[in-house]
Amino acid sequence: MSTAAVVSALMVGALALGPARLPAQAGAGGVAGDAGRGRQVYERYCVQCHGERTDGAGEVARWSQPKPRDFRQGIYKFSSAPYGFLPTTADLDRVIQNGLYGTRMPPFAALSTRERRDVIAYLQTRSPRWRTEEPGTPITIPAEPASTREAVTRGRELFEANCTRCHGDGTGNGPSAVKGMVDDWGMAITPANLTLGRGKWARTARDIYVRAMTGINGTPMPESADALTPEQVWQVAHYVQALGGWAGSTRELRQFAAQLPLPGEASSAP
Repeated sequence: MSTAAVVSALMVGALALGPARLPAQAGAGGVAGDAGRGRQVYERYCVQCHGERTDGAGEVARWSQPKPRDFRQGIYKFSSAPYGFLPTTADLDRVIQNGLYGTRMPPFAALSTRERRDVIAYLQTRSPRWRTEEPGTPITIPAEPASTREAVTRGRELFEANCTRCHGDGTGNGPSAVKGMVDDWGMAITPANLTLGRGKWARTARDIYVRAMTGINGTPMPESADALTPEQVWQVAHYVQALGGWAGSTRELRQFAAQLPLPGEASSAP
């Protein structure tokens, strides 16, 4: 196809998009993205997985587990807002920049700030949720307390009481997992193996805190904000951090956590 034909096709596609169906959220620097430019970014970098209709049915989707996101539903797993709310522009930008570890979603850090802002604006035209709902307000994250033996011990107790049904001993082998779990898209889902020292989205104790407080949209992972205090969630986060080589974990606390009884064992902690 000639260069002129390519340009013409892009112009036709941009015109077919029509005016943005809602005002895009402001991105970095408080400037909203352009959905028309964002569609071109999407068609260059995203269509292979997420599909021409943004339905998650791109060419690569059949070989992907988990499946690429269907943006038409307006459900995004990873948000800094409470469970069920739309994510912020910053939440979407983080996933685009960093990707999702252990999945086919790669980091797109090479995209410029404007390109990321524009493609987010385009994605916000793909679901009616963005026309009727505002993004959720990010949770307040208190200053991280020191990670101590006492915090890890208490975190293990809270983990046993609240997390073992799915995560088991931390490897994702809880009774619900063994029975089989599905997400809101009807796909089989496995609880995270927290001993790996890295999650799809989470890398630090702060990240673990956010995920525990807000849950993961579209999955059985609930928010714990109503069940646990911020102090308790930090203790769980520090116990999880000590289960593996998470960023910020220490060898001393990892060795200490390894000596504690596994969740479910009858013996008491030393």
